[in-house]
Amino acid sequence: MVLPDMESNLPDFLAAPPISGITINNVWMTPDVRTWLYIAMAGVLAAGIMLFLAKRHSFTSAFRKSVLLVFFITGILAAVRADIGWSEWIVRDQGTYGGLTTDQKLLRMEGGLYDFVQRARTVVTGDYSLYSSDSYLPLRCEYFLLPLRKRENAPIIIVLVDNQAQYDQKRRVFTRGATVITNVDLLFTYSPQAYILKRS
Repeated sequence: MVLPDMESNLPDFLAAPPISGITINNVWMTPDVRTWLYIAMAGVLAAGIMLFLAKRHSFTSAFRKSVLLVFFITGILAAVRADIGWSEWIVRDQGTYGGLTTDQKLLRMEGGLYDFVQRARTVVTGDYSLYSSDSYLPLRCEYFLLPLRKRENAPIIIVLVDNQAQYDQKRRVFTRGATVITNVDLLFTYSPQAYILKRS
């Protein structure tokens, strides 16, 4: 369904679709927006052809000029819509993050991840290994831990939402698939899915 929110009545169908997205950097060209632009293109093309035919142009000339008019006008419409979206996000971001410190902003944006990294910094003072089965979280964790570097066989082991990782505290053994690391002590636990170990 291309226009799920606009098929109930004609005014909703003719209205410009609402801006949707996450932040100021991504004003998505959603299917309903593309449909709205296609309708605008068809309307401008038809109106342009009739206008140029009324001015005694041949059909070929009227069609060619109308196509140029279509791209010009719909390009402006798309740009205006993007500007509206950016303006809305500026207002929204100001309301959400205005007056906060950098740490407070990141905590609001990243939630538990940033809180975990901030606490991890108190125990991670050098190179570390990072295990995670998530695609997003380890990259953000590495970024927040800079200038500390991730490397293999580091003395510190960070486990962050890893479905394969297991730690046996009694035996002091960390396993992840074929990887088995013995003589490992628990340094810090944030949650069952986020903890830090240290090789003895």
